[in-house]
Amino acid sequence: MKKGCFISAVVVFTLLVGTVVYFVKYKKDFFKNFSRDKIIGVAFDEFDKKLKDVKASVYRDSMKIAVHNFLDESKKYNFDSAITRLQDVMDEARFLYHDGIVDSADFNHIKQIINRYERPEKNRN
Repeated sequence: MKKGCFISAVVVFTLLVGTVVYFVKYKKDFFKNFSRDKIIGVAFDEFDKKLKDVKASVYRDSMKIAVHNFLDESKKYNFDSAITRLQDVMDEARFLYHDGIVDSADFNHIKQIINRYERPEKNRN
């Protein structure tokens, strides 16, 4: 390897390492927000795929709408709280539709879980 080529490689490598360190140290929110949106998108797809196997009913459609609205709202929160919200609701939803039927009890249960995460309005008078 020529001397000039080696020096160029060291300089380029140093610049790349410096850029990565800068982004990790000062711009980590960018990566968290990007990954949060990707994770929520995957959750949308997986939820829809699993829900297609469930017998068609009014409660299935209502559950789908409620969970989709909840996932859309989760995008407003920071990474940690959005993932916690997502994990709790998806675990319960997975448990509820394992039998292939979504009935009123299942729908009410998922609504209660979703309502736990809603913030109360201020001055509801």
